Amino acid sequence: MDKSTLYMKEHLVMAIESHLGWGAGDTWSNKDFEKLSQLIFDTTSKRLSVTTLKRIWGRAEWVANPSAVTLDILSEFLGYEHWRAFVQAKKLQGPKEKTLRKSKLVKIGISFAALILISTLVWVFWQKKSDGPRITASLQPENFVFKSRPVSKGIPNSVIFEYDVSAADDNSKIEIQQSWDDSKRISLARKDSIATSIYYHPGFFKSKLVVDDSIVKENDVFITTEDWLGMIEQEPRPIYLNSSDILKEGKLAISPEVVSAHNLDPRASEIFVSFYQVKDFGELDTNSFEMSVTLKNDFGEGLSGACQRALVYVLYEGGAIGIPLSKKGCISELTLMAFEKFFDGKKNDLSGFGVDFSDYVDLKCISKNQKLDVSIDGRLVFSTEVPKVPKKIIGISIHMEGAGSVRNVILRQEHNPVYAFKD
Repeated sequence: MDKSTLYMKEHLVMAIESHLGWGAGDTWSNKDFEKLSQLIFDTTSKRLSVTTLKRIWGRAEWVANPSAVTLDILSEFLGYEHWRAFVQAKKLQGPKEKTLRKSKLVKIGISFAALILISTLVWVFWQKKSDGPRITASLQPENFVFKSRPVSKGIPNSVIFEYDVSAADDNSKIEIQQSWDDSKRISLARKDSIATSIYYHPGFFKSKLVVDDSIVKENDVFITTEDWLGMIEQEPRPIYLNSSDILKEGKLAISPEVVSAHNLDPRASEIFVSFYQVKDFGELDTNSFEMSVTLKNDFGEGLSGACQRALVYVLYEGGAIGIPLSKKGCISELTLMAFEKFFDGKKNDLSGFGVDFSDYVDLKCISKNQKLDVSIDGRLVFSTEVPKVPKKIIGISIHMEGAGSVRNVILRQEHNPVYAFKD
C-alpha cells in the first residue's frame, strides 16, 4: 500500500471512530468489533468479519492489504458511494501521517453515551471544532448568503436551505453540511439557490455552507418536538413511537414488549430507547437552573440489561450536560460530560453514578453561582464549574438500554417552575 493510500486509509479509520464516538479503536473490545460488523451490515447490507475489521484497525495480524471491496464497504458505511468517492471528498490538507496515527491513539472516552446518539447528540461533543467559520482571504462570509428554515414541527423534519454562492469560482465545490459531521454533506450546484435536507433527531445544530472545503457561513437549525417524543435508536434512522406507546399510567415508558413489537430483541443485541423534549423554554439558561428527573431502567437481562445503563442530557445551544447512570459494577464504562469537558470512568471516580434500578432513582442537577451540582437520591455525587457566558437551555433527552420509564421531569429557574411532567 503506497503512502497516499495508507494515509487515506488512516483517515477513513479516524472518520469511522468519530462517527461512532466509541473512542480510539485501540481501546475497543471484541464486542465492539462485533457491534461494528453488525452496524455496517445494517447500513450497507454487506458483511465485514470481525477479523477483517481488527486487521483494518491494526488489532490482528495482517495477511494482506485491505481489498478495494473492504474499503468500498467502509466508505459506504460513512455515506459515500465507494472508496474513491471518500478519497476525493477528503483530499484536503491535513496532518502528517505520524501525527494522524498519534491522534488516532488518543482515547476520546465517550463510551456508550455517543453510541446511543450516533447521528444525533454527538454533535454536542464536537461543536468546539467549529467556533467560527473557517475561511480564506478569498472566501469572505459577507460575499455569501446562507439561510435555513424547518418546514414543519416535530420529527422527522426537512429543512430548506437558501443560499447564494455566486461569489465562488466557477469550478468551486459547493456543499452544505448538516451539523458537526463532515461526512454528511450535500453537494450543491453553484447556479442553484435552494437545497433541502432531512433531520431524524431533534436538537440544536450548526449547519454550514462549505466552499472548496472551507466553511464560509454557518446557520443555526433548531429542530423541536411537539411534545415528548419516544424512539428506538437505530441506524440509518430511528423507529418513532406513537404517544400511546410511551405514555403509560401517567408516566413515560418504553417497555420490552414495545421494543419486541418492532422485531428487536434487547436480550440478543444492544438496544437503546430514548425520550426527547426539545423546545423553547424561554429565558432558562445554564447559569441558573434546576433539573430533576425520576427514572428507572426496566430491563435487566441480555446484552442490553447487563449494566442497565441510562443517560440524561440537559441540552443547551451548542452543547449539553450528559449525566450517565448504570449498575454499580459498570461505572468504569461511564463518561460524564459537562460544558465540553469529559470525565471518563476509567480515569475518574464515578462510583456515585452507580445505582440500583430495582426502584426509581431521583436525579437532580442544579446550576447556581457558576457551580453545577449533581445529586442522586439526595446525595451529592459531582460538582464542576459553570462557564460565565450563559447558554440557552433547549431540551432534555433521556436514554436507556433495553427499556425504561420516567415518572417526573421538572425544570426550574431560581425555584420557579418552567416545565413539569409529573405522574
